[in-house]
Amino acid sequence: MFDTSVVSDALDKYDIDGVITGLPPAESGQTAVGRAHTMRFEWADNPGKQTNFPYTMLNELLNDRVLVIDGVSPDISCWGGNASRLAENAGVSGVVINGGYRDIPEICEGAFPVFARQPTPKSGQYRLTVESIGEPLEIDGVVVNPEDLIIADATGVVVVPAENAVDVAETAEITLREELLVERKIENGATVTDLQSNDHEF
Repeated sequence: MFDTSVVSDALDKYDIDGVITGLPPAESGQTAVGRAHTMRFEWADNPGKQTNFPYTMLNELLNDRVLVIDGVSPDISCWGGNASRLAENAGVSGVVINGGYRDIPEICEGAFPVFARQPTPKSGQYRLTVESIGEPLEIDGVVVNPEDLIIADATGVVVVPAENAVDVAETAEITLREELLVERKIENGATVTDLQSNDHEF
């Protein structure tokens, strides 16, 4: 699997900015790769009353997909330990949340990858409603379409447009080989001058 730095470098070759920052993993070793399944939340019209959250969200836990959620305040949680358990059982590859989440100890003890803006104990129950499913999202200027490829790790989240996925993967393979070559040269004592003379990229 390519890490986000390699994929970002590959995207640069196609003049595509697919990098989303500020959505760290709940635990630094977590990674997620999969096609995007998008969902947008809105504030409930009548806070305090029952809404379609959480069950509309929980019924959209799709195998081999990364659930990408927008429209949630960083101060409100739309995800927690039980959602992670259900998602893992359903074969979901991970969740990326432009907003808040909670139950950090349970999430870190489990294997399901969670990337989100920040933790918060405040529940989204009776505060949030699922507004749309399977529609394009825009997070920090990056458009996320259903079926786009999502790669997420401790460095960031990268979105590869579905129509560019094959070309970007081939370029990422070339980029990774170059990176590994530079690493080997450095391990063998190469100096900055040595690397510069061969015009290696970093």
